[in-house]
Amino acid sequence: MMNMFSNFVALLLFVNINILNAADKILMDKICGSDAIVLDGNIKPGLTFQLSNINKFQPNFSCSIKFRTAQPTQRLVIVVEQMNIADCPGDTLQILDGSTLLNKDIKQQCGAPATFTFTTANTLATFTFKTGKTTKTASFQVAIALHFTTIPGCPQSLNVFLCKNKNCISKSLACNKHNHCGDNTDELNCSVIGKK
Repeated sequence: MMNMFSNFVALLLFVNINILNAADKILMDKICGSDAIVLDGNIKPGLTFQLSNINKFQPNFSCSIKFRTAQPTQRLVIVVEQMNIADCPGDTLQILDGSTLLNKDIKQQCGAPATFTFTTANTLATFTFKTGKTTKTASFQVAIALHFTTIPGCPQSLNVFLCKNKNCISKSLACNKHNHCGDNTDELNCSVIGKK
């Protein structure tokens, strides 16, 4: 009986650690060049990250991070929720879908554009932030979520959420104050308390 109780406590501890890790604030400048962050349907179906908790960078700074899907049939929904990169085009954020540049328009690489969205065609996305020769301020926040392309109809009984734009994301990402759908429908009809 004691062994079964110990196993139960260990399982609870494991689940709690994974829940905390899934909700961690990710700062891009703290994980530059690390292994790709894997998004999966159970533990980490999506997240948000920001450039840093500081907003000034040294000249010629460069940082890249990668995200990939756990399954080859999944894709990534990328939403740049906020961007304020003052030295445009000296400082830039480039987003790659595999080896294809998604934000080809310089107005989506720097400045203060409105929210914009991409859905990848591949399983790997790379974000690279580079500064120019001067020290300027820069910040951005990105929401990224798995898009379950092979779930027919995206039924809620499978704990998924069908966005108005037909993206199919984890239901756990709805009503978390971040636009994981790309059209913000995961943040509509949310109660004052939180989840729908």
